[in-house]
Amino acid sequence: MCAPSRTVRWTMNLEAQVQAYADRLGRPIIVFDVEFNVIAFSVHDRDVDHARLAIILSHKGSSRARESIREYRVGQADAPVRIPPLDGGMTRHVAPVRHEGQLVGYVSSTIPDETPDEQLAEDDAIREGRAQIGVILAAMALGHREDEDRALRLVTALVDGDPAQRTRAADELLTGSLVSPVPHYTVITLSTPAADANTATLRLVLDRALSVIPVFPRLKAVGAVIDGEAVIVVPYEIDRQRLAALLDIPAFSELHAGIGGAHSPLTDAHHSRREAGIAARGAAVDPSRGRIVHWDELGLDRILLQLPLQELSTSDLPAPVQRLLDNQSGPDLAETLEAYLDCGCDAQRTAQELHVHRSTLYYRLDRVRAIADIDLSDGSVRRELHTALRVATLAGLR
Repeated sequence: MCAPSRTVRWTMNLEAQVQAYADRLGRPIIVFDVEFNVIAFSVHDRDVDHARLAIILSHKGSSRARESIREYRVGQADAPVRIPPLDGGMTRHVAPVRHEGQLVGYVSSTIPDETPDEQLAEDDAIREGRAQIGVILAAMALGHREDEDRALRLVTALVDGDPAQRTRAADELLTGSLVSPVPHYTVITLSTPAADANTATLRLVLDRALSVIPVFPRLKAVGAVIDGEAVIVVPYEIDRQRLAALLDIPAFSELHAGIGGAHSPLTDAHHSRREAGIAARGAAVDPSRGRIVHWDELGLDRILLQLPLQELSTSDLPAPVQRLLDNQSGPDLAETLEAYLDCGCDAQRTAQELHVHRSTLYYRLDRVRAIADIDLSDGSVRRELHTALRVATLAGLR
C-alpha cells in the first residue's frame, strides 16, 4: 500500500482513539509528538480556551509550555503530571505517551486549578486508551522516517546521480505519486551561510515549504535535506510571495533560498539543482540581492559565482582596480565608479542615483582616473573595471 493511504488510515484511527480518550477523561485533549508538534486534538462542546486555540492553530506547543513539560520531567514520569498555570493560563494535566517503553508523545488537557488529585486518578480504560494512541504515534513516526528515507534516496539520485540513476528515480517519484507530473520542474535550495547548519531547522522548513511554495497547492512537491541544505523539487512554479513569507518566520531568519530555472522532463531536474545552488551562493555572498535569489535574474553573476571566490585576493584583480581599492578613499571611489558604469556612463543619471551634484560626480571620476591611471572613454577598460569590481564584491574584497 502506498504511503498516502497508510497515513490516512493512521490519522483516522488516531482521531477515533483521541476522541474516545477525551470522552473517557471528560475534557478536551491535545496530542503532541516528541517534538511538540500537534498531531491530533479532540472535539468538544464548550468554548475553547485561548491558549488551546493558539496551539491548535499554530500546530506547535508554545516554547514556554515545552519548557515546563521538560522542567516537570513529564517524559520520565510513569503517570500524568500536574503543571501549574503559565502566564495567567489554566493548570495542565500532561501525560507521557509510550510504545514499548519508548516516549512517542504527550497528551495534554487543561483542568480547573481547584481540581483535587483524586478526581484525576486514571483507570485501566484510560491507560489502555493512551497505550493505543502510543501504538499509532509510533507507527506514524516510523512511517514518517521511512518516507523521509525514501525521499532522500530518490531526490539525491535525481539531482546528484548518473543518467541511469536519474531515470530510475524520476520513474519511482512519478509512479509512486510523490511528485506531480507536469510540463517542467524547478528546484529550490534552502540553506544557511553558517558551516554548521541546523538539520532540525532545515527539516522543519522543508516540511512547511513542501506544502506552501508550489504555485498550485494541489501539485505535490518532493524534497530532502541533503548535505546541509533542503533541496525541493517543485512541479511547475514556485510562489515567491509564500516563500518570502515562510523565510520571514523568526525560526528561519538565518536561511536563504536559491531558485533554479524550469527544466523538463523530471530527469533534467539536476540542471535546476545546479542553478539553484549557484543562486543560493549569490544570496550568501551578496546580501544586497536579498535572501531569495533566482537563477533567471543573475545575469553575469551566473558565471562569476562559479569562480573560486574564496581563493581570490586583491592581487588577482586587474592593476587599476587594485590601485583604486588600495587608496584611502578607494571604497567610496569604487562605489562611485561602479554606479557610473551601472548607469551606462550617463553622468546625469549617476548623480541622481548617488544623490550628489554633477560637479561632485565629475570631481570623483577625475580622482578615479588619476588613482587608477585609466581612460574611462575606452570601452574595453570600462568592461574590465565593471567585471573586476563585481568580482571584488562577490569575493568580499571591498
